[in-house]
Amino acid sequence: MKFLVLGSGHMGKAVAFDLAHSKDIDEIRLADIDVSQAKEVAKWINSPLIKVIELDISNEDQVLAAMEGIDSVIGCISYKFNYDLSKLAINSGANYCDLGGNNTVVNKQFTLDEEAKKAGVTIIPDCGLAPGVASVFVTAGTEKFDSLEEIHIRVGGLPQNPKPPLNYAMIFNVQGLTNEYIEIAEVIRDGIITHVEPLTEIEELVFPKPFGKLEAFQTSGGTSTLPKTFLGKVKVLDYKTIRYKGHCEKMKTIFDLGFNSEESVEINGGTVTPREFLEMMLVKNLTHEDTKDITLLRVEVIGFIDEVKKKFTLQVIDYFDEKNNVSSMMRMTAYPASIIAQMMASGTINKKGVITQEFNVPSQMMIEELRKRNIPITEKLE
Repeated sequence: MKFLVLGSGHMGKAVAFDLAHSKDIDEIRLADIDVSQAKEVAKWINSPLIKVIELDISNEDQVLAAMEGIDSVIGCISYKFNYDLSKLAINSGANYCDLGGNNTVVNKQFTLDEEAKKAGVTIIPDCGLAPGVASVFVTAGTEKFDSLEEIHIRVGGLPQNPKPPLNYAMIFNVQGLTNEYIEIAEVIRDGIITHVEPLTEIEELVFPKPFGKLEAFQTSGGTSTLPKTFLGKVKVLDYKTIRYKGHCEKMKTIFDLGFNSEESVEINGGTVTPREFLEMMLVKNLTHEDTKDITLLRVEVIGFIDEVKKKFTLQVIDYFDEKNNVSSMMRMTAYPASIIAQMMASGTINKKGVITQEFNVPSQMMIEELRKRNIPITEKLE
């Protein structure tokens, strides 16, 4: 099987690493406009399977050439490119998945469904953590029930040793982070798809020591296609992001001051948008080389089995991989994308078109594959 990884940043690096340590892989093309960075990643992985390609993602001819003969493409760059990359994958006859994160872009990708079917290609958006594997974990729970009532998803990537003022560290793409905090969240309430403001509805939740009491609040993108999939099947479905206590209120204050604006302002003869300035400052002040992170995930499904009301809980507490020097966010975001790309290439996922993860990605197989990668997943039905 042959794969093309677009982008050699943290997530592309982890996807390539996982592919290089998987079975039945014939070639991994690692493409980036910064070829020196891609070469550094290839050197770190140290696998003869990896072939570095210098690639300008805005050059369609270059992208199509890179996709030639490829079984699955994994987009590990900004969500802004995912629609165009989906179209190019269809033209090249390659399967495609990406890390997603923007509902508008994902909805646009689904308009390509008929084209993908005609080309015999599978396109799966939003294959990271949340949106991403969290949706697969949801179906692992819902498949156990005769009827459903509620689905709750809580996910957060956190530094193990939080530092003020935000008790957060940059552990994935800053545009993806601010997008979650700015865009409207989509949930199901009283059986109806409802739109909710981000950075609202703070709740307290408790994880085992050393974490204790944390907070979770509304953010966008995490539900992905779940509201449409489960509309008419549940009364409540929601997603909230987990942070150390106090984070949400501070971020909301920053945005209330206008730093979510994308309207250019003039400063000393130059122009910048407040959002661009904020993102620059977040990267500058929240990027710490010594950061070791942790991913916390909890999925709860409530429904009936044999007319008895029950709750299924799936939980992940995944730490920074000390042995391989791979962050937990890289593991929990990139490894599911790698696994899905391999499932498409091998024919394990054989449905064509633009499809959702829920009920198309085999949930128990995904859980088994993640456990093979030493990601601790616990399941409880009570």
